[in-house]
Amino acid sequence: MAEQIPYGVATSLFNRLASAAFRELGRIYGVMDELEILKNTVESIKAVLLDAEDKQEQSHAVQNWVRRLKDVLLPADDLIDEFLIEDMIHKRDKAHNNKVTQVFHSLSISRAAFRRKMAHEIEKIQKSVNDVVKDMSVLNLNSNVVVVKKTNDVRRESSSFVLESEIIGREDDKKKIISLLRQSHENQNVSLVAIVGIGGLGKTALAQLVYNDDQVQNLFEKSMWVCVSDNFDVKTILKNMVALLTKDNIADKNLEELQNMLRANLTGTRYLLVLDDIWNESYEKWDELRTYLMCGAQGSKVVVTTRSKIVAQTMGVSDPYVLSGLTPEESWGLLKNITFPDDAIGVNQTLEPIGKKIAEKCKGVPLAIRSLGGILRSKREEREWIDVLQGDFWKLCEDKDSIMPVLKLSYNNLSPQQRQCFAYCSIFPQDWKLKKDELIQMWIAQGYLGCSVEEQCMEDVGNQFVNIFLMNSFFQDAELNDDGDVSGFKMHDLMHDLATQVAGNDCCYLDSRAKRCLGRPVHILVESDAFCMLESLDSSRLRTLIVLESNRNELDEEEFSVISNFKYLRVLKLRLLGSHKMLVGSIEKLKHLRHLDLTHCDGLKIHPKSTSNLVCLQTIKLLMCVGLSRKVLSKLINLRHLVIKGSMTFKDETPSRFKKLSIQQYKGLTLSNWTSPLTNINEIYLDGCLNLRYLSPLEHLPFLKSLELRYLLQLEYIYYEDPILHESFFPSLEILQLIACSKLKGWRRMRDDLNDINSSHHLLG
Repeated sequence: MAEQIPYGVATSLFNRLASAAFRELGRIYGVMDELEILKNTVESIKAVLLDAEDKQEQSHAVQNWVRRLKDVLLPADDLIDEFLIEDMIHKRDKAHNNKVTQVFHSLSISRAAFRRKMAHEIEKIQKSVNDVVKDMSVLNLNSNVVVVKKTNDVRRESSSFVLESEIIGREDDKKKIISLLRQSHENQNVSLVAIVGIGGLGKTALAQLVYNDDQVQNLFEKSMWVCVSDNFDVKTILKNMVALLTKDNIADKNLEELQNMLRANLTGTRYLLVLDDIWNESYEKWDELRTYLMCGAQGSKVVVTTRSKIVAQTMGVSDPYVLSGLTPEESWGLLKNITFPDDAIGVNQTLEPIGKKIAEKCKGVPLAIRSLGGILRSKREEREWIDVLQGDFWKLCEDKDSIMPVLKLSYNNLSPQQRQCFAYCSIFPQDWKLKKDELIQMWIAQGYLGCSVEEQCMEDVGNQFVNIFLMNSFFQDAELNDDGDVSGFKMHDLMHDLATQVAGNDCCYLDSRAKRCLGRPVHILVESDAFCMLESLDSSRLRTLIVLESNRNELDEEEFSVISNFKYLRVLKLRLLGSHKMLVGSIEKLKHLRHLDLTHCDGLKIHPKSTSNLVCLQTIKLLMCVGLSRKVLSKLINLRHLVIKGSMTFKDETPSRFKKLSIQQYKGLTLSNWTSPLTNINEIYLDGCLNLRYLSPLEHLPFLKSLELRYLLQLEYIYYEDPILHESFFPSLEILQLIACSKLKGWRRMRDDLNDINSSHHLLG
């Protein structure tokens, strides 16, 4: 398996070593010469990485070199991070004029000793790097391979993904499937329809067309859609079905309880169930699930999508609906819509005959057509289209009987930073619903976006990458929020296979079926019942740890303590019940942490000692946390996003550097002076803050772009201050959303009613 190229780490490392701020830091610590040598060495390595990525598929020697390179670059990156962390803590404490802290700091960590330690570590890293550099010339790695910089029209990209929903050539298939759904089965109430076809042919898209059709919705009393993928677990499938049918808490329900809840909702009911992407060929597993589904009324239907006729036969469908590819005319129609989206300009007559031949070579597979369309959209020269038509990858498609070489060509058309971001997505299981903002925050935490377009914030670059991925079908099934912006999406299973392939062993997903962890992963998503496998990992390499609840929701103290071993984590996300008291001791050791998400850890208490030195933190997401105060927050000097859900008490004001403040589901507020120092904030989101009657002035915030107020059921007024000047009244506001604020009467001048606003129980500000 090919190794993922550490382009993001190498570029981030070089940029930090080359920065004026870091050169000054090196001067202070007395290691400036050593850092300059290391910077030049990293630069020479960085120059050959693109060539190494091309050559490693044909050369095991290059592949081994990349593996050794990562073993060098990752510790180097951690070393530089330690420099920065030590300096940030020192400057922060000095700025706070906390003499007690400064004295303690000077006693506990001798800066002279730290200088000697760092100089020794740099020498070790430099020696390892030199060994890697020696082999570059032996492997004939070329430094002249350059990145072709692309100018991306973000506005065009942000709307282009809509083409994903324009499904061409499936109207007849849709009518035939609906006809099958109308047919009743004489011998049983619940019958099956199977849609069979190769990967990328559009089975799921066809099933979605049918599922969302008004005729179909009127045909059934209840409808459910469950993505199954390669994990055919009966309890999980039942849990997903019950979750769609009820609003009850089903996290701890056993199989018998789930069965009873399912029967209570489906008995005597004509229902439609879609089981998408089935791989199971075990009759025993299907037979177990089938017994729970037979309680529906006459005419109930189960629609399954699968690549295999054997799977359909296992489920008792002897005559499945075999989906064919698009016709040559339909294929060209789809490719034309993607490559020439502007009808006013029309199709280039020179390129049309070439495009028709390219479309025909795709053999009617929509995903292959969309993927190539993403490449051709930016090409207008005849020679460029001929190169695609005559590419070597077509022979690979025939040899492997797969469209994967086409998808790999689309991947190779991405920039190195985009490749790194795409490969990172393989950490999530198939059919996972990716949340856009969360994914971008994780990319930022890994440093993948820090070296992109100049004069553009990292979140904007992340959004641009997401739009590119949607436009080129790396992502699909985009979900939109109330403003029409993308909020989430999924990956086609073939694209997930591609991401897994290019990520190598760097990304790993562990569940109860996993026997062992291959290689030495850098990013891991693990279900709680496979948590014990973390003990076998190389703790010095792990950068991402996401723990999800499964059949086992609680961990004991000894198991939970393993988290503290992963001291180089950049991302930590936990979805567990219990174990919160044990978390405090583990978190305080994770000084490299950038992204901390504990929104599914009920009852967690934040202790100042556990977070005060996590100066790299950019994002914190918490649930019902008590004790978070200005003293804690003011120490987190790089915090950009604060998201809080649940009931909580704040004792003082927040620091001024936040980009986004999100507070949700407060049952009671005792806040004061929160908004006045938020000079850098650009988003405020308040949801479900009960008993909040007044909102203090916000119109003076210079960079506030979005203000969303939801379900503030007691809110009556938003205050403003005199004088109101047109140029300073919400100067940057673009989005104002007021949802379910039924008692809101409007604006009120700050001094008109001092008695009301002096009550901090009712005032946010």
